[in-house]
Amino acid sequence: MRYPTPESRSALDRLLVREGAVALVRSGLPFSTLDEVAAAAGVGRLALARVIGLPATTLARRRKAGLLAEEESDRLVRVARLVALVHDMMLGDGKAARRWLGDPHDLLEGESPLERASTEVGSREVEQVIGRIRHGIFS
Repeated sequence: MRYPTPESRSALDRLLVREGAVALVRSGLPFSTLDEVAAAAGVGRLALARVIGLPATTLARRRKAGLLAEEESDRLVRVARLVALVHDMMLGDGKAARRWLGDPHDLLEGESPLERASTEVGSREVEQVIGRIRHGIFS
């Protein structure tokens, strides 16, 4: 995997490179990371917050504090990894990657990859679909 494209670089790089990522998650990611991942995924802050299980009231508190909790940070890294995989699969075409992440997919029971990624199990299913596509297995 080549990791994020230039348009999605910055905090995402730190999340996807193993060294130091665990410490970042444990200490809580900066709230701004949520916005960076949302932009790379082509969704708004509230939509991404729903994917990582962050209620609107908690989102407002985290914004004010400027820091996500450890569990929220961990779920955000899960989504950031998928976003990077999709950007890589689309050969850096950010528009195509954002569209693929948001469109319903038959292999995901009609859910979009981002919706499906709201759980660890769903995230693994999305990774499997990406792997199948990259290897030319479309059914």
